[in-house]
Amino acid sequence: MRQDERALEMTRQQHQTQYMMRTRFKRTGATSFVGHLDLMKIFERAARRAGLPLLYSQGYNPRPMLVFALPLSVGTDTTGDYVDIAMSVPVDPEEFTEKMAPELPEGLEIMSARSIGEPKKSIMSLVTAASYAFDAKDITRAALEVWKMESVEVEKKAKGGKIRTADIKPLMIKILETSTPDHLEMLVYAGSEKNLRPDVFLKALTVHASYPEDEASECAVTRTELYTGEYPDIVAIDVFEEIM
Repeated sequence: MRQDERALEMTRQQHQTQYMMRTRFKRTGATSFVGHLDLMKIFERAARRAGLPLLYSQGYNPRPMLVFALPLSVGTDTTGDYVDIAMSVPVDPEEFTEKMAPELPEGLEIMSARSIGEPKKSIMSLVTAASYAFDAKDITRAALEVWKMESVEVEKKAKGGKIRTADIKPLMIKILETSTPDHLEMLVYAGSEKNLRPDVFLKALTVHASYPEDEASECAVTRTELYTGEYPDIVAIDVFEEIM
């Protein structure tokens, strides 16, 4: 079952009280090359082995109710991503973290967890922006060159495999860090409505700023945070429920 199908199924089934654990995690090293579906399975198996009181979907194929905020591209590290894990009874966040930690593989780590009760919206629908760090030779120069352009058109695959040209400049919100030539931090639109993938941004650098393709392909990309709200009034997903 795909991520969007699972979220939809959770809204269709007979109501079950959810005690949601909003879990912030990071992944580095070899685990960054794990696909999204396999990442879901890793969390499911870890939670089962930890003996946590998971809440399961109803129907012919019950599965633990986990929803990730925004799927990660293969090869992308993260220091600030989220998964909501539904419990059938309340669980102390510290106990949750202590039980999950030894069941996760090396490179995958829970940074924090907090109980948010029963959410009004799926965490997937909250995401509107993301921040990324790019580490590669001379990437700051290329990014600043592209940033100054009024339009940044890039060819990319659309649904069905068709190639279309899109202007990604409206998806680039703000350059956050340019103090060194080989490290760039950037805020972009992300989520179901507007989304700029790091690989598309890197492709734009090769097309419009003569950035070497080999440098772009070797660029280390890290997603550092996910946000909700309308820019400039955005907040990190981690604190969103607290200020509602």
